Amino acid sequence: MKKQLLAGIALAALTTAASAQDDVKIGYINKMGDHPWFVAEVDGARKAAEAGGAEFVSQDVQFNADLTITTLDTMIGDGVKGIAIVVPDKALGPVVAARAKEAGVPLIAVDDDINFEDGTPVPYVGLNAYSIGRNVGEELARLYKEEGWADEEVRVASIEDRKADTCMQRNKGAEEAFLENVPDFDPENVVRVPYDNTMVNSIDVMTTTLTANPQATKWVFFSCNDDGVLGAARAMENSGYAAADGMGVGIDGSRACDAFGSGRDSAFRGTMWLNSANHGRQAVELLLASIKDGTELPAATYSDPELISMDNFADYKDRLCN
Repeated sequence: MKKQLLAGIALAALTTAASAQDDVKIGYINKMGDHPWFVAEVDGARKAAEAGGAEFVSQDVQFNADLTITTLDTMIGDGVKGIAIVVPDKALGPVVAARAKEAGVPLIAVDDDINFEDGTPVPYVGLNAYSIGRNVGEELARLYKEEGWADEEVRVASIEDRKADTCMQRNKGAEEAFLENVPDFDPENVVRVPYDNTMVNSIDVMTTTLTANPQATKWVFFSCNDDGVLGAARAMENSGYAAADGMGVGIDGSRACDAFGSGRDSAFRGTMWLNSANHGRQAVELLLASIKDGTELPAATYSDPELISMDNFADYKDRLCN
């Protein structure tokens, strides 16, 4: 009888433990939920949570720092077991990291890397910002040489979101790779164009830049995302430049359909596509492995880009445009 009682208690304990383990909720905080990149990213995260038998909650904070902290506190209070976050401002990193650590909730930074107050990095899923920028710069250098622009009056526009370190790392990589591969290009002809990470603003600031540099007949441009590059291409078109007078390569693939869908030539020559759904999926899978199996979160998990251009757009159209 005693053995049966002990066995029953052990079985109940196992059942309770299994139920507690299965009762997992994952929180996902992102900074711009209406952007195609983050729509796909959150969808990938949601599907990974469902596949892992976990509940999933997400919140779009629209670059609002106060809402970010409030959402984090609310999710912790609601019992999430793990959180993935795309911070609207890297400066929030130490605050976010400290609150998650204090609550004992595993945290993964997605897209934008962040640190604890002592400088220790929070586990990260996304791209290597500097490296993908170099991919952009190398492709632009290839196009520059292929199209024989060495004898033209060329300016390079670095369209920069200076509030986002990851954006500046992408631009730095693009600029350095371009100049290394086109050693005769004068660095003094690189024009720095601040913008707020939206395509509408990119059109505005690039239009102003074109007006301020009437001597330039050709433009090379890059930014930290597709919005910055497509905005610059449209600014050129609106200002009377031919598509062949500009060349820009974006990052993320979110505007590939806008740029290539009509089949019209554009100064938007390509984009380094990263399937953002994979970022969301990987973040959630890593959190679930940590929560359920005690697997240590890796310091960094990187994605490799694929170059999409007008030439191969048909191969990606179904995935990007539907």
